[in-house]
Amino acid sequence: MKIMKNFVLVLLLISSLKTVAQDSSDIVPETSSSSFDLGVDIQSRYIWRGIQLGGNSSSVQPWAEFSSGAFSIGAWGAYNLGGTSIGNEADLYISLAISDALSFTVTDYFFPTDGNFQGYFPYNAGHVFEGMLSFAGTEGFPIGISVATNFGGAIKYDDTSDEKSAYSTYVEASYSTTAGDVELGLFAGAVFADDNGYYLTDGSGLINVGFSASKEIKLSESFSLPVNAALILNPDAENIYLTFGFSL
Repeated sequence: MKIMKNFVLVLLLISSLKTVAQDSSDIVPETSSSSFDLGVDIQSRYIWRGIQLGGNSSSVQPWAEFSSGAFSIGAWGAYNLGGTSIGNEADLYISLAISDALSFTVTDYFFPTDGNFQGYFPYNAGHVFEGMLSFAGTEGFPIGISVATNFGGAIKYDDTSDEKSAYSTYVEASYSTTAGDVELGLFAGAVFADDNGYYLTDGSGLINVGFSASKEIKLSESFSLPVNAALILNPDAENIYLTFGFSL
């Protein structure tokens, strides 16, 4: 109950901020043509939903995505630059843009960690499957909301039992605006029904509260470097992180 009250208070704080109107048609790009894109992000630490996954090292995070109409399919990875496999990850996902502001994504998370490597197959042993519904916000309601639930894979099946809980659910609210050429964001995320400790909680917790900022630094007439920073607090774990990164 205390966790729920804290989460609601954070949502009310975000909602009370003076909003900058945003045309909902800008939230999702046009979906009438096909495109392919790829890139890489370099982050000082790999922090995912308030949890440090990459150890005490920086992380290189490549990605590639193909989009056609309302569908997108892609791959995303994270690789520890500290010489260990802690925090290494290779994910596949498929996404459907239901409307300009609403989308549904299924992600296959895979963690190729040397110390606990189970092989890419069979799927139930080494993967975690998640479904996520995301609302990007509209002009009248500029608060983004996402709900993500695990539904299968390693968190449901292991070598000793097929009765493991699979339904840890993460809920996040966010708000973004701009100040000059800097994009600012506030976010708050909590987990519920985390009975198997996937998010390192005792069942529920406020795990991801913070502030982010990003901008492009012009290095030449033809090249700008996107940079980002975030201050992330995990109240449940009583930890805090300050991260910095850039994209290529």
